[in-house]
Amino acid sequence: MTMSSKKTKDMARSILEIIQDLPDSALEDLISAWESGEEITKHNLQEVTGITGEKNHRLYTLIGGTQEEQNLAKTMIVMGLEAKSKFTASHDDVEIVWTGPNRISAEVGNTKPVIHNMLKSAAPGERITMIDYMITSKAESIVEELNSCLADGVEIDLIVDKNSANERQLKKCFAEKGLARPTIYTRKGEESEYYKVHAKVIIVSDREMLVSSANLTELGTEVNFELGLRVRGPSVKKMLTLVRQMIAEEYFTEETSNGQ
Repeated sequence: MTMSSKKTKDMARSILEIIQDLPDSALEDLISAWESGEEITKHNLQEVTGITGEKNHRLYTLIGGTQEEQNLAKTMIVMGLEAKSKFTASHDDVEIVWTGPNRISAEVGNTKPVIHNMLKSAAPGERITMIDYMITSKAESIVEELNSCLADGVEIDLIVDKNSANERQLKKCFAEKGLARPTIYTRKGEESEYYKVHAKVIIVSDREMLVSSANLTELGTEVNFELGLRVRGPSVKKMLTLVRQMIAEEYFTEETSNGQ
């Protein structure tokens, strides 16, 4: 006797909830145990998956039935994880980030700590790409974090607007004779006088970026009302490709003296 259509649909909904609630690694460990021929019981499920309590009970309820139900549950979990993986790879994970009044509980990330978190995540040999109209030394903790990244072997590309104020600020931000310095790009001088670098983007490697209205200044990261989006997913690579193309086609050119 085969399972009824309604029962199959109910199981599929429950499996979907489990896949959303449990870490992928726990379900992958369960699949590996199945594939190795291990018998899964209510006594060893916690040891296999690391899942405890009510979630462990829910999972066993789904996979501990008849052999037919077990086989169907296995198939659904495998297919569900594969579908989740493909969805994650093709869709962006987006979070709101802001600078705003402390008295308002927005329950979203704040610009300054988000930037710190992103910079700290960069590993030696990775590249941080930052685009901003202006970077000032008054954004002290961010400048310190950038210099710490450089000292740790993280490469940094800064794309800023070409103006004397930026040149003065960059002198303050990065020691002229520092052992590790960012590569600084500015808009091409021959472009129209109205052509400005006005974007505000931070890209860490090719895995995440912050697109924000905030300049890397004290006002932009602590005082003003600013809004942005922290993005993880395929759009990050598209943004990085666009920026590298702008450099390759010399819309942005490297300052050989690093603005000094």
